[in-house]
Amino acid sequence: MTPHTLEIVEVRADDPAAVDAAFEIVGESVHADRPDLPPECRYQYDMQWRVPPPREFRHRFLARQGGEPVGAVQLDLPRHENLDKAHVDIHVRPAHRRRGVGRALFAHAAAVARADGRTRVLGFGPAEPAGFAESCGMTNGLLDARRRLLLADADEAALDRLYAEGRARAAGYRLVHWGDALPEEHVEDLAALDSSFVTETPMGELDYEPERVDAERLRTQHAAFVAWGSRRYEAGLVHEASGRLVAWTAIRVARTVDWHAWQLITLVHPAHRGRRLGIVAKVANLRAMRAAEPAVTTIDTFNAADNSYMIAINEAMGFRLVDHWANWQGPIRD
Repeated sequence: MTPHTLEIVEVRADDPAAVDAAFEIVGESVHADRPDLPPECRYQYDMQWRVPPPREFRHRFLARQGGEPVGAVQLDLPRHENLDKAHVDIHVRPAHRRRGVGRALFAHAAAVARADGRTRVLGFGPAEPAGFAESCGMTNGLLDARRRLLLADADEAALDRLYAEGRARAAGYRLVHWGDALPEEHVEDLAALDSSFVTETPMGELDYEPERVDAERLRTQHAAFVAWGSRRYEAGLVHEASGRLVAWTAIRVARTVDWHAWQLITLVHPAHRGRRLGIVAKVANLRAMRAAEPAVTTIDTFNAADNSYMIAINEAMGFRLVDHWANWQGPIRD
């Protein structure tokens, strides 16, 4: 088989067979490469056709060989900042790998992105093997590390100690929790923290413009999360003297994958660092999630491999290194 024998078509919501095939290919590919990872949530996958991601234009393409679906690619084109960028996520059925399917899907997605005026392509995947990404002209701009907490092994006494030590340093700060309902009194502060993510976390050589998130954009994104069915557990700390929310952390549980959670963003305003606000928020949020989600056994999180501060917090909480992932980047070639 050569790339020229492939048929590549855009997957549309009114073609349920293609929608199903693309979903199944992603699941088979991820399971073959990283069988410990959770499957994609089917409810979220289906809902994203009805409520698209608000921060990017999304396209999905399916590769068929002799009518058989063999590969899929998701192409995301940022709507606001990074208008020169395109994100690609390529998956090929294990039995059809090393036959040019992935390269053909990459070329197709790159051509669509180039027609939209994009000049740079980004991807995220395991750091090893690197051959495919490098063959597409991409290099690793930032190494990420995935760590995992098995809740059955969580050291509750250690968590108690971390939380108590943190609260002792965090006098003058009030802990707040929220979930599906975005706390309107803190939306402006949340938007400011969200906007600071790229500038306040290690980015290595990754070429990525900071997002300028305002309150309305944050509301739109949160509404999409709710529509997609994910259950979010979020916590923060309010500086009582000013009334400002200055620390924020979030955990997400997918609707159809009740055994697994993702530890997401954790940010502390630079003026309020050194008071253990991050550890207080994270431990409190972890325990709130566990109380509400007794089926969850496993939590994964990603950090830049050189983000020593956040890694130290995660390891103190019991997260252990699993593997390394790369933030691939490169030019879109003519």
